[in-house]
Amino acid sequence: MNKMVLGATIGAAAGLTLGYLTRMAYDKGYFDQLSDSMHELAFKAKKKFKDVVDTGQNSVEYLKDRAEYEMRKNKRRLAEMEG
Repeated sequence: MNKMVLGATIGAAAGLTLGYLTRMAYDKGYFDQLSDSMHELAFKAKKKFKDVVDTGQNSVEYLKDRAEYEMRKNKRRLAEMEG
């Protein structure tokens, strides 16, 4: 039981110390560059994702148009053979 209380006390002290140091670093502006970099990275990732989705949609539309063209062409050939 004493080991559990000691462990909880040490864990709480370490957590408070880490929180305090993190807050001090934030107040001094150490995280500003990191924050800016993360925002830029997120923006680029979002843009790349949209580009990939748009490219995929364009490819699907092209394949659809191409398939329709081939079907019409084959129907015409069949009609010419029959008639």
